[in-house]
Amino acid sequence: MNSGFWLRSLLFTVMLNATALVPAFAEEQAFPDSRATAGSIQSALFAQSDEDPSQQEEEEDRRMQPWKVAMISAVLPGYGQIYNGAIWKVPVLYGLLGYFGYTALDFNDSYDTFRAQYVADPDGPQASFYQSERDRYQKKRNQQLLFLVLAYVAGIVDAYVDAHLYDFDAISGEGISSVYGPEGPSPSLSVSLRF
Repeated sequence: MNSGFWLRSLLFTVMLNATALVPAFAEEQAFPDSRATAGSIQSALFAQSDEDPSQQEEEEDRRMQPWKVAMISAVLPGYGQIYNGAIWKVPVLYGLLGYFGYTALDFNDSYDTFRAQYVADPDGPQASFYQSERDRYQKKRNQQLLFLVLAYVAGIVDAYVDAHLYDFDAISGEGISSVYGPEGPSPSLSVSLRF
């Protein structure tokens, strides 16, 4: 068996597993808050008159640490995006991984073809053509593999950053106001950070 067969079957398996995971988490997207957890969905359905601060702390404690989300996302690409509620990023991530993986395999097949033709007749009249095409497809394959790795790493970094900034609320309704200047009122924006 050649390496292209194994790479294709691995890519197919990963894509099949990813498409099986997305519908399971799509139910959470029916609510306006795309970052809603099961606890907040339940509390939204069963309205409570006053919110208990200890309950909010328990909900924050149930969230996974960002590095755990990144590690699981490294094993299963797209997990971090689903966990953080950004399900729309999963098809984009898998589209990039699939495209770069497929084109790398396609260029690898062309590279193998021209390499075999060059090895079969290294002193023939077409040898220089086979050698230049072999080198060209090798560069293209390596470039696509680099892009594949970069897309994979970008998915992990995105999962980590999104999990880390999950509770970060930079702009709230209280931070927007108007400032009166010489030309009249103008919008103003204030940002408060809590540590």
